[in-house]
Amino acid sequence: MQQKVRVAASSNGVLPEDMLRHILVRLPAKTLCLFRAVSRSWRSLLSDPLFVAAHKSHHPGPLIVTCSGESFERGTIEILDLSGHVVKRIATSMKNARLECTRHLDLICVARNEHRSTRHVINPATGDTFALPSRSAKEHAHVKKFFPQSFDFGQVVSTGEYKALRCVSIDDSYGECSPMLCEVITLDDGRHARWRGKQGPPAPVTSNRNKSVVVNGVVYFLVDFLNKYFTFCGDHVKPGSMASFNLETEEWMGIVQGPMPVCNGGYFSLFMELSLVCLDGFLVMAHNSEYSSLDLWFLMDAEESVWNKRYSIDGQHEILFAQPLEILSDGRIVLSAPGRLRLYNPITKTFTDFEMRNSTFVGTYTGSLLSTESTFTSEAERCTICGCYGTLEAIEPYALCEDCMSHQALLLLQRLEGCAELGTLSRITNCQ
Repeated sequence: MQQKVRVAASSNGVLPEDMLRHILVRLPAKTLCLFRAVSRSWRSLLSDPLFVAAHKSHHPGPLIVTCSGESFERGTIEILDLSGHVVKRIATSMKNARLECTRHLDLICVARNEHRSTRHVINPATGDTFALPSRSAKEHAHVKKFFPQSFDFGQVVSTGEYKALRCVSIDDSYGECSPMLCEVITLDDGRHARWRGKQGPPAPVTSNRNKSVVVNGVVYFLVDFLNKYFTFCGDHVKPGSMASFNLETEEWMGIVQGPMPVCNGGYFSLFMELSLVCLDGFLVMAHNSEYSSLDLWFLMDAEESVWNKRYSIDGQHEILFAQPLEILSDGRIVLSAPGRLRLYNPITKTFTDFEMRNSTFVGTYTGSLLSTESTFTSEAERCTICGCYGTLEAIEPYALCEDCMSHQALLLLQRLEGCAELGTLSRITNCQ
């Protein structure tokens, strides 16, 4: 008769902490977040930075991020695993929100669809939100009107600081093209965070989605080569070129030429077919050639503009509007496509699909959902109404962010208009 195996336990019936850590570190973050409510000791254990780091090494990810936000409704961020299962949902304080520039970071950025100068950076682990100021840098206070902005944000490699970069066009009715200004902000500056004016890009850059990326602390913007009047050093900008900006030195590094086979395409069609992404630590130009194949060009040498076409994914229907997100440790390529997440095996040349709602704007998250560390400094103030951090306006006894300030001003204006209408109606009634 087979004997039962007994599990040794301590005298008080509680597992030793080392064994408990060994078990818990293998569970998903969604479950562990619930386990924090078991007791104070469990909360302390599951919030320990050493445990958080160990858990992250056991679950390298990445996780997929989507955001949905209907008109007049607050946006909802969903963080999913590679099977399409929702790991965490986060309600934003922004209405009609869309995901923006979220790649290989432990922060998420959302922008208001109809007003893209309004952007929030969110720490999904803690729920902290930082509202980027929309006001221009003091160096650009003389500029009365800004036009659509090119935007991206990432980390400085040497310090880990988070910085955001935006380029804005100025209306120039006397010239053939509009000059561009550049501004940088450091998120870690908390309530003192302000945009700082910098030299404009060497050539106008595009503001379209998936046309910029941060790789190893350098921001790459696809140059707006649709306008043939735009020049660099006296030469016309070639299709597929990129302007690069160093987040640490806060200086432009010049123009990087795209792959020669790509640069020979037509201006308009090529602009629609190109996107930039970071894969395996490389700057990658994705070329969806006539939507019949998806070629992934890896930049091997920025100074010499040496590129290597490492992957070419064929199939007109399979790669239609597909955007590469990540290369997994087993070599599979993660692609986002409308309504689904696709895993492509380059060896067997096959796809594995998972349904994914709200996948119009998709990003990747590489942080730990167990982290309790605030990304933004303790000096940052919270908005009295929405609770976000940021550059706030003080109206005793309140402190309001720009969004809430504008909303309150609109409500006040509506009330005043209502009072004026009531006054007019009252006078008409008295006259009768």
